[in-house]
Amino acid sequence: MRIQDNIALLNNMEVSFDQFREGELVISCPLVPNINDKGTAFGGSIAALATIYGWLFTTLHARARVKDCAAVIADSQLTYHAPGKGRISAHCSATVPAKFFDRLNECRNAKLELTVELFSTGKENKSSINIATYKGIYVAMPE
Repeated sequence: MRIQDNIALLNNMEVSFDQFREGELVISCPLVPNINDKGTAFGGSIAALATIYGWLFTTLHARARVKDCAAVIADSQLTYHAPGKGRISAHCSATVPAKFFDRLNECRNAKLELTVELFSTGKENKSSINIATYKGIYVAMPE
């Protein structure tokens, strides 16, 4: 899946898809070009990274069971905790419930609620801090 071809913003943000292994997904982007006038991560870039993370997580898990499946966002909330001063990454430790897959196997829409944690590397890339928490509801729809 090459979503950068369909969503130009991801190219401008320089989003990289770092890992999707055993259900764990990690995506990230550099501070520059996602910087604001204060020299920290732009809130809109953090929100975009979190939103696309949830969509991608839902899509990848749904398509593991149903090849022709689309996903959409239904609701979201983002809470900022600290300024990002380095590379921004998104992580989720959600276990996809069996009910999600059962509904897809029945050719029915399936809802997935996710909590995504966003981190930024600190000075000299030695540590990372939690800069935001995103909660999203996505719906996978078999086509």
